Amino acid sequence: MHPTPTYTPPSDADDAARVPVPAPFARLRRFPLDGALLLFDRDSGTNARCEGPETAHLRQRAPRVVQFGITNRCNLACTFCSRDTEARSEWTADSAFDVLSGLAAAGVLEVAFGGGEPWAFPRFEELVCRLHGETPLAVSFTTNGLALTPRRLAAVRGRYGQCRVSLYDDNAWRDTVARLADAGARFGVNYLVTPERLPSLETVVLELVALGCRDVLLLSYNGADRALHLSPDEARGLARRVALLGRALGSRCTLKLDVCWGERMEGVPRLFDRADCGAGREFLVLTSDRKVMPCSFHHVAIPAASADEVMAVWRGRREALASASRLPGCARTPGYGLESPATGGAA
Repeated sequence: MHPTPTYTPPSDADDAARVPVPAPFARLRRFPLDGALLLFDRDSGTNARCEGPETAHLRQRAPRVVQFGITNRCNLACTFCSRDTEARSEWTADSAFDVLSGLAAAGVLEVAFGGGEPWAFPRFEELVCRLHGETPLAVSFTTNGLALTPRRLAAVRGRYGQCRVSLYDDNAWRDTVARLADAGARFGVNYLVTPERLPSLETVVLELVALGCRDVLLLSYNGADRALHLSPDEARGLARRVALLGRALGSRCTLKLDVCWGERMEGVPRLFDRADCGAGREFLVLTSDRKVMPCSFHHVAIPAASADEVMAVWRGRREALASASRLPGCARTPGYGLESPATGGAA
């Protein structure tokens, strides 16, 4: 038997706790930023940022989100997957809970499970329920949907913030989206935008809306296959199309863009007004073989098996965590690593 950890706010959270906030937001969890205060509701995903003289002294003391690749197992074999297929899966439900409860105590707001396929991880639904019941963490997970049965969905109902479904050509995504919509689940869809998929973008998004999806996240490709990267002209055209599609959808569906698009999508509203993507600072990746990475596409991987070790990496390895990925597509690299030095154009 493992003793049940009791969540205790860190003593340095007192400054954030003393900042006055509007009464409707008083129940939300407080997360100090550098000079600001973030208020967060884990069940709805609501974020409210407060900034003024009352918050000028605050400093961020933890990453907001840990992206947890809890297993390296998957029931698909996508050629563009970013995970290290040779990495071992070393977590158990108990060891994962221990590290995440410690990170919650350090101030982390959210855990976003990925992999691999998180539903291939033993006792995953038990872990989700335990985290919701015994920590203040918001729990979300990204899945291909093939193992997300009605029984499993019912087991975690009301105990997670959001389910995100990755849309592939071979994962019966229409069935998954319809099942989630019928169940009243809080979910969204992740859609990787490639040159091949560009012509059908609006058609796919409108079909998702018709099936009941209300949240679509457009992902950019990061990796060595140049054929999967958009050219500068394609990226500019996509920005215009996304703006038009977003206005046409209105309140029926939220269209989002991942941080790796960087400044290729000018004029897109942001929760945090910054040029950098935030990898290694706002969020960390914890891998299946117990390493910390700035993001899933990065070459930096630092061993860490406990919450204390993860936080030590976050505090002490800032330069490494803030570096650019070596893979083409990184927003921290001039030209996103896609321009030819000789011509200044797309390679």
